[in-house]
Amino acid sequence: MTEFRITSAPWPAKTFTATVIPADSLINVLSAAHMRLCEADELRQHGKFDRAQRICESLIREHPDYMAAYHTLGLIHFANKDHDRAFDHLSRAVMLNPRSWKALTALAGVCVELDATDMAALAIEQARAIKPRDASVLVTLAEIYFKERELERAKEAYREAVALDHDLYPAITGLGKVCVQLGQHAEAAQAYESLIKRGIPTLEVVFGFTSVPLAFINIDLLAELDKLSRNPADKREFEEHAGFIRATAAAKAGRYAEAWQHLARVNHAIFLSRQEDFHDSPEKQRAALTNLQRSPMKAVGDNRDSRQPISLFILGPSRSGKSTIEQLVATLGGVKRGHENPIVQKAIRRTFQAGNLITTDHIGLLPPQLYPQCRDNYLEELAQRVGSARVFTNTYGACIYEAQAMASIFPNVRFIFMKRNLEDNILRMYQQKYAQGNVYSYDLKAARDYVAWYHQMMDLMAKKLPNIVRIIDYEDMIANPAAAVRVAADLCGLSKTDSPLPAIGGDRGCAEPYHDFIKAELSR
Repeated sequence: MTEFRITSAPWPAKTFTATVIPADSLINVLSAAHMRLCEADELRQHGKFDRAQRICESLIREHPDYMAAYHTLGLIHFANKDHDRAFDHLSRAVMLNPRSWKALTALAGVCVELDATDMAALAIEQARAIKPRDASVLVTLAEIYFKERELERAKEAYREAVALDHDLYPAITGLGKVCVQLGQHAEAAQAYESLIKRGIPTLEVVFGFTSVPLAFINIDLLAELDKLSRNPADKREFEEHAGFIRATAAAKAGRYAEAWQHLARVNHAIFLSRQEDFHDSPEKQRAALTNLQRSPMKAVGDNRDSRQPISLFILGPSRSGKSTIEQLVATLGGVKRGHENPIVQKAIRRTFQAGNLITTDHIGLLPPQLYPQCRDNYLEELAQRVGSARVFTNTYGACIYEAQAMASIFPNVRFIFMKRNLEDNILRMYQQKYAQGNVYSYDLKAARDYVAWYHQMMDLMAKKLPNIVRIIDYEDMIANPAAAVRVAADLCGLSKTDSPLPAIGGDRGCAEPYHDFIKAELSR
């Protein structure tokens, strides 16, 4: 969420009149309340949330309609990551003043954190109608686009925000983040470097370089890491990020043994701390594989319904090349990139909610009588995103759990599965700190088992649905990208073009310097 501040202002001696309270007394009440609010906001900005909260709560008890106190209290709870309470107070602020673009923007930011992006979009559109050229509004809009995986639109909004406010930190870091997702690594590194040059080497900025290829890193990561202050309250988070930064710096210098030591230490710590999240993963994988093995399958997409756009799911384990093949496929006419799009999960949740059922993302738990409604919900979500394109891509890897049901319920579904050399794949996972999920990636054996399971799922899908499934090897795609594009074009019935393909780089054999370390870890 972007920063908002309450500013103090001098109070005129004789401005207000009242029939019950003397004017001077009323001025004193208003002035005192305002000064206390300014004090609370100052405390909030310095991280003294408890004191700031007590002041705001006291103000609200004394003045139940004090909109600015609700607003500030909402920002305090947001900073404390108590998003439910932040929502309560910010929605109250908006209720009291529906024309406050600052409160609307803050409310939208909270909704993003609560995964309520549809509501966030409603709030931010109201804020834009009031303040169309404000950089903070544009940053929140970009965050909504990012959450919805409308990455090109997110980048456009971030860039517009930077143009309006060259020093707006969330806009610059957001631009770097979205460029990484789009594979535009030079531009991502440039955004992060611009903050380093301005003397703003935050942990977020320095860590951002770990997501770009080593060739694009032109700063001394260790020197920048040493400049950072360590907040005792975030000690574990700091050390986790620092571990990946140190590993990246060592790899950049060719010190692979040192890089591996950092990776092994930080990954082990993270894996141990997230055991509860990992506990059910192996059983969930076994259940999905067993279900796929036993169930007969017939895909709606076998009929090639020309009235509906094609949903092309590009799936595979993390770091297997999904985004790269998506970038190549997008060179074909009539293709809209969806990236890791939440469209399937949103359609499933809406169906459960409409049926007055407990909400879940698992389509396999949906009663069969609700399949038609789920299909309609999906097609409605698809129509909002695909525009005039004929093919909408989706690289959300967790869709593998739902792939069998998706093929049976949604029309015109196609699948491209990506396979990659096992050691290269698990190394790239091991070198990545994920914002959420993917707990198996922090343990090499768990990562190996996950990739092996994913490959089994791919092979079974290809065997059972040969008309709508293709498997592409990462190594083959890098060696001959044009051939990979032809596979996608034939699968989706698209015309091949003579347009030049983008340079996609590639890192085949990236695990070679770590081969002995990986082998030793897997044999333990």
